Amino acid sequence: MMSSEDDVIDQADALMRRHRCFVARSADDNSPVEEYAAADDVEIPMLTEVVDAGSLTPENINEILATLQNDIRDELSAWLVETLPAAVANASQHILTELDTKARHTLLPNLLEILKNGTRQKL
Repeated sequence: MMSSEDDVIDQADALMRRHRCFVARSADDNSPVEEYAAADDVEIPMLTEVVDAGSLTPENINEILATLQNDIRDELSAWLVETLPAAVANASQHILTELDTKARHTLLPNLLEILKNGTRQKL
């Protein structure tokens, strides 16, 4: 089995063979370079073309954006209608639990102290 490093080297060698008239290699190299050299679909991309970004903007961009804006608004509204009631109920329960705990540990002892002594403790 050929390692990925050998595979990369063979591909590079095949690429150089296609684009050069002579590439030296050792006589004992029995790797299947010819299968890569024969592949016509392997091409080196030429990145020389300059693309004007303005030419990529559709003529009806305002209509597209308006449609997307409506779709986004509708999706957000649907999500809020589905998610918000449960979130509010969960938050309300959490707030009530916390208020109850604080009332039992802080307010109730202070009220009992006022009733017992007739004076208010400083917090």
